[in-house]
Amino acid sequence: MIDLTELFSIFPYLESKTLFVRRMVESDVDALAEITENENVYRYIPPFLYKKSKSNLLAAIRNLGGRDFEKKRFIIAGVYLHSDPNKLVGLAEMFDYKKRIGQITIGYRINENYWHQGIATEIVDLLIEYLSAEVKIPVIKAYVMPENVYSSKALMKNGFKKEEVLTEGKNWGGQDTVNLEGYTYSR
Repeated sequence: MIDLTELFSIFPYLESKTLFVRRMVESDVDALAEITENENVYRYIPPFLYKKSKSNLLAAIRNLGGRDFEKKRFIIAGVYLHSDPNKLVGLAEMFDYKKRIGQITIGYRINENYWHQGIATEIVDLLIEYLSAEVKIPVIKAYVMPENVYSSKALMKNGFKKEEVLTEGKNWGGQDTVNLEGYTYSR
């Protein structure tokens, strides 16, 4: 069993050769608004932060990096490219931690202007390295709408295995219920 203090001891800073993941700051609000106002981004995922006002997004940035992390709810971090280190291009998400079975769920959302550049694949790789190798969580899950083939590919490139049975998701892509493909990574 993993101790939550290991996962929530310090807000993660993860880095690869082209990008890094860290706590968001208030100056990210405009870039976060670009992501949250884009229907193409939210077509395949739950509407977390969707179309919020800038004041609500500022509060969310403060809470995600503060209260929500301190209360050990989840980790939602910003994704930035080394080529433009002050521009938030996406979110890396770690949530639904199940301590008894040593499992966590990951997600990611990327500004549409940065799609098809391998960013999702790199985010998943960083999350696996952090969660599996550093924090020692043995099972990592992810869920994808079947039509989101690029997200599925990013998971498969990183060693996730597609589950045989579909899972029902609520309020994904603005729909009441949808079928989701489950993916599992285990070390």
